Amino acid sequence: MEVGFSGGVDSVVLLHVLCSLRNELPLDLSAVHVHHGLDAAADEWAAFCRELCRQWQIPLRVERVQVEFGRLGLEAAARAERYRCFARSPAHAVALAHHADDQAETMLLAALRGGGLRALAAMPALRALNESVSLWRPLLAVSRAELVEYARAHRLPWVEDDSNADTALLRNWLRRHGLPPWQARVPNLQNQLLASVNQLQRDLALLDDYTESEHQSLYDAAGRFQIASWRRLSPLRRAHQLHVFARRHHLGSPSADGVQQFADTLANPTVPQAEWPLPHGRAVLYAGRLFAVPNAWANGQPFAQPAWQPALHGLPENLIRPDSGIWRTPEPGDTLPLPHGRKKVGRLLQEKKVPPFMRALWPLWASEQHGCLAAANLQTHCKLSVPNGWQAHAEELEPFILTGSASRGEGEKAT
Repeated sequence: MEVGFSGGVDSVVLLHVLCSLRNELPLDLSAVHVHHGLDAAADEWAAFCRELCRQWQIPLRVERVQVEFGRLGLEAAARAERYRCFARSPAHAVALAHHADDQAETMLLAALRGGGLRALAAMPALRALNESVSLWRPLLAVSRAELVEYARAHRLPWVEDDSNADTALLRNWLRRHGLPPWQARVPNLQNQLLASVNQLQRDLALLDDYTESEHQSLYDAAGRFQIASWRRLSPLRRAHQLHVFARRHHLGSPSADGVQQFADTLANPTVPQAEWPLPHGRAVLYAGRLFAVPNAWANGQPFAQPAWQPALHGLPENLIRPDSGIWRTPEPGDTLPLPHGRKKVGRLLQEKKVPPFMRALWPLWASEQHGCLAAANLQTHCKLSVPNGWQAHAEELEPFILTGSASRGEGEKAT
């Protein structure tokens, strides 16, 4: 486990508590300090964290980042950099020291900014940051006053960030000027806000559970999003499932107007193809399915590197060795010999109803001597193939092979 360690009282207490548990629990403990370089004392904070971790015998990595906040505000840009550092953690979990005061403030800030249910539910105690790293916030039920009391009782040192006094930042203004009158009027305010957050999180979990179940029902056995199934939903659920599609495929957050416009397009059965531009890619309607096309796919590299699998008929072993060929994308003159003559790879991909945006990314195995030897998941060079040979296959390519599923007359020409 790695602790996000700023050197402030919150993270010092969290690190101290976990450190004290090392003899009782099987904790492989480390820490990470993100050096934003935004404050004159930033080097001193990093030095403080190094020294305290040295004393407590905790490995520390210090990540220096460059915060650029053109479109984002300063706080949001700095937070984005921190989370990028956390996502690179060698540990399976990064523990953060957000506490009850932070949780209540986050909920109120979301309300002030017009946030919906997901924003108002504030910070979950545990969430996946990516496929290998989760964020854990164990102190969300503990107030800052309790953390300070613990730190003083154990004579723990910490650093103070002067920017916390800058009321030009909305969170600081809320903490110093906005909340005190409410707390004077409603002494139990923080507990009531936390109770609301807990209820909102339960409501969100229920919605997510229902949404996930419905979303899964929209995919066929090959993992393709079926527009015919989507059209059977109510208009409100259609729009919600498009939001989920964009989020699930990491295409970025769409605007409400953008979702509604694309929903109207998809709802029209006379529209055979359409594209929905999104911040990190696009969604493409083709052959009655909706495909996600991230921006990362536009790098000219094959979409996947297939694995060679034994087959009743395929390439001999000497032609699949790393020194015998390379994986690359299709070129205009690529052809493959078939039992009844040669066929252009572009034509083969079109006949298999591979969506146009995938044809330029399809993995081909080729050599200087023989040219194209195999199109992954589809065909091998029939004149060079032998019994008990090898065929190339990548599971992630299967959803893009739509043989027999698209109607004729789409107006395409062979490539």
